[in-house]
Amino acid sequence: MPRTHFLSALLLTLCLAGCHCDNHEAVAPAIATVSHETEFVKTELYFGLSKPGGTVSANEWNKFLDEQVTPSFKEGLTVVDGKGQWLNQAGVVTKEDSKILILIHKPGPDKDAAIQKIIETYKRQFQQESVLRVTSTVKVEF
Repeated sequence: MPRTHFLSALLLTLCLAGCHCDNHEAVAPAIATVSHETEFVKTELYFGLSKPGGTVSANEWNKFLDEQVTPSFKEGLTVVDGKGQWLNQAGVVTKEDSKILILIHKPGPDKDAAIQKIIETYKRQFQQESVLRVTSTVKVEF
């Protein structure tokens, strides 16, 4: 048998060996999933970590997250570390580490008020000029 035919036959044999099944009945998927597409709101909050006299520590951030964010968003959230820059009120480009909080939630005035409270509390607690908020409508699937 020429070498190319031998290699082709070997490859076919190996592929078919992976398809062997003791039960000749149709194999059902192991996990059945149910798809529920729903419209939600995605809110991203960008928190600068620089503050007068230093930076917001990991312990300070975790305490803020546990006490100010989690009670209103127990259903879930994501925090991402970032490095950003922005033009401050004095006209100076400021570079700093940041935390990006991503919230996927149902729309409503209660969630909107909770987000606004989180922003105001962070600004007051850590002497911040602002917290960037980006809001968009998204479709999610669970």
